[in-house]
Amino acid sequence: MPSRYKLRLLSHLRHDSYTPRDIAALAEDLGIDEEDMPAFKREVYELLEDEAIVMDGQLRIDLPPIEEEVIGRIRLNPRGFAFVIPEDANAQGDLFIPAGSTLDAVTGDTVRAAVYHRRGRVQPGHSPFIGEVVEIIRRGRDHFTGTLVHRAGVWLIEPDGNILHGSVTVRDPSAKNARDGDKVVFELLTFPEGRMSGEAVITEVLGEAGEPDVETAAVIRAYGLPGEFPEEVLEQTREVTREFESYIQERLEREKRGEGPAFPEREDLRDSFICTIDPPDAKDFDDAISLEKKGDGYVLGVHIADVANFIPPGSPLDEEAKLRGNSVYLPRLVIPMLPELLSNGICSLQEAVPRFTKSVFITFDRDGYVQGARYSNAVIQSVKRMTYLEAQALIDGKPDEARKHARTDAPHTPRLIETVRMMNELARRIRKRREKKGMISLELPDVELIFDDQGRVVDVVPEDNAFTHTIIEMFMVEANEAVARLFDSLNIPIIRRLHP
Repeated sequence: MPSRYKLRLLSHLRHDSYTPRDIAALAEDLGIDEEDMPAFKREVYELLEDEAIVMDGQLRIDLPPIEEEVIGRIRLNPRGFAFVIPEDANAQGDLFIPAGSTLDAVTGDTVRAAVYHRRGRVQPGHSPFIGEVVEIIRRGRDHFTGTLVHRAGVWLIEPDGNILHGSVTVRDPSAKNARDGDKVVFELLTFPEGRMSGEAVITEVLGEAGEPDVETAAVIRAYGLPGEFPEEVLEQTREVTREFESYIQERLEREKRGEGPAFPEREDLRDSFICTIDPPDAKDFDDAISLEKKGDGYVLGVHIADVANFIPPGSPLDEEAKLRGNSVYLPRLVIPMLPELLSNGICSLQEAVPRFTKSVFITFDRDGYVQGARYSNAVIQSVKRMTYLEAQALIDGKPDEARKHARTDAPHTPRLIETVRMMNELARRIRKRREKKGMISLELPDVELIFDDQGRVVDVVPEDNAFTHTIIEMFMVEANEAVARLFDSLNIPIIRRLHP
């Protein structure tokens, strides 16, 4: 159902506060311009035809009423009751399942539930419907982790997390040489139901529960997190890297010979004053900043590594990235979405080398209010890789302190110092503007965990509170909002996030 308006409309109708409204009122809610009304109405009537929405006698739009059966994903509460989140939205929302009516479903399973009217008086705010699970259509997961214990002559596994509630019995733990207190991976032969515990078989012994590396391995197994990248993905990464490095070298040599610009298909920002500000131990630099005065205002450039340029749709790299979805950060371990050769190499905005970016340029007035924005496929060349404390020392007029925190030999030129101080000035004006609009300032200190050689936490220390963290945060939020405004003007559905 890809379209300009359908997903936005359905999302709007799912809000708890929504009350049925006619098409004109809905268009006003969603900010539909008069010139877009014909297309909006057409998609509304397509949804009506598909029975994804309904219209009452007063021409008001709503989601359809709940049916006699629903299919959806179940979420159980430790007290026994549950909710089924329907695959097809309805006006009543999630379906309540009383304790004892869930069969042997566990959180994450896809189930079929019969729908009944509640008996007696319905409390305000409660749905008049309840359900009963009649079929487990698909299990949400088949592997679980937990700790093996020997209790009163019986071998039990105490599951991790809150998917399974209560211990499960285990057959013959000696088959895997498991011992009392081991962290194990297991499959369920029978799922718990009511007061009946399930029965499990151990498929893997991870080691002694409580050991840091063992607990990390248990998290990886429990959530099915990916391991090494497939060889075809690594080979594509190596090939893309070789091709890009060869391409850059050939283009620069052509430019040097006077045979035209090196990158005619991109806005060339290599001569612009662009820098990065990151933690001292950062290995990949995926965003960079430029800032110039324009009259009594500013032009802020936010430059994000153009990763998509190197990953053709449908390629092994693209498919693997879809499967992973994001990088996962665990204690002393990162499971990356992309191979490090890519994220730390040609997609990293390293100092003094040409890199491709998606860039947004935002014009501000003197008080930090946005006046306009433009967008560009660009090529940049960072003049300096800075750390947060290095940039803060330059702002504070402490050159010796700045040199102490530097990670590269590129000098602290007068222009660099002027630029970071201008960044400080603009960021404070943006923050003042945001505070006037009700921004919540959460002064919660970030902390760093200190580990010993065995991976145990031995100390917790607060990270630095340099304002340069806020500078980058403010600029990134401004760039995100600028892109969101562009997508909104084009009626392109996007994932939105409220930033405090």
